[in-house]
Amino acid sequence: MAAVLLAGLALAGCGLGPGEDTGDAGLLVTRDYGTEALVDEPEMTVNESSTAMRLLDEKTDLETTYGGEYVQAVDGLAGGTEGGRRFDWFFAVNGIVAERGSAQFPLTGGDLVWWDYRDWTDAMEVGAVVGSYPAPFSTGYDNRDWGVQVDCQGDETACGMVTKQLEGDGVELNDRDDDMILRVGTFDDLSGTDEGKRLQRGPSSSGVFARFESEPAAGDAAWHLVGLKVDGDVGQDFDPDTGLIAAMRRADDPPVWLVTGGTDEAVQAAAAALTPDDLERRYAAFVTGGQIGSLPLP
Repeated sequence: MAAVLLAGLALAGCGLGPGEDTGDAGLLVTRDYGTEALVDEPEMTVNESSTAMRLLDEKTDLETTYGGEYVQAVDGLAGGTEGGRRFDWFFAVNGIVAERGSAQFPLTGGDLVWWDYRDWTDAMEVGAVVGSYPAPFSTGYDNRDWGVQVDCQGDETACGMVTKQLEGDGVELNDRDDDMILRVGTFDDLSGTDEGKRLQRGPSSSGVFARFESEPAAGDAAWHLVGLKVDGDVGQDFDPDTGLIAAMRRADDPPVWLVTGGTDEAVQAAAAALTPDDLERRYAAFVTGGQIGSLPLP
């Protein structure tokens, strides 16, 4: 992941007052790709001096290293190497992994800061996650002037479902030069996009623990989802009617989400799961047989 939880030197500030309150922000602290919640504080007052690091420091026993530049441990849970696997703390704001350190990342009312302790051996670059939905579409990110658009590549029913859900969650759809995009369609529709190609290259490229495999003899159901484990090994082969919701980001570009699957029915199932409750604390989600699960698989 691009931002390895740089924890700047300014924990105690520089002698300036806290400034005016700007509202409430949420703090979520988890481990192992969101599978276990350690701290869940949905309403913490933030002010003009609040940062992602300070919010964490308010609710946990924080240890830093390298002169205070990195998070070493939160409540005794420390980064390091175990069995040849690498573990560390990472943070995202409104579902987007920040490009700079947490002590330099200002917060405002409505933001959600998610810290996660995870194995990053096979996926250092996880640029965006789905588990803060409807953020970043409803909240924005870091005062960027990004729009939001639905890129309908396939079945119009699923596209309409995504549009309706976004609007119902307070998201204003528009068209600007720089947009956050939700690409909607079967994987056959999306396989030629940059994000589809990244997905197929594996978690080290996409940050998503999934890929699609083709079955040419299956006709319209040529693609099916393969869920991966943390080490990149195959965890489960799903049927073509399994949907996927995943997010990616390249450098400091706006994030791109995929709402996809092997069939139109799979895409519609994924679109129906585009809700705060269904996506909460998930890096990416699969939908199969009416059930929703998280990726990576255990």
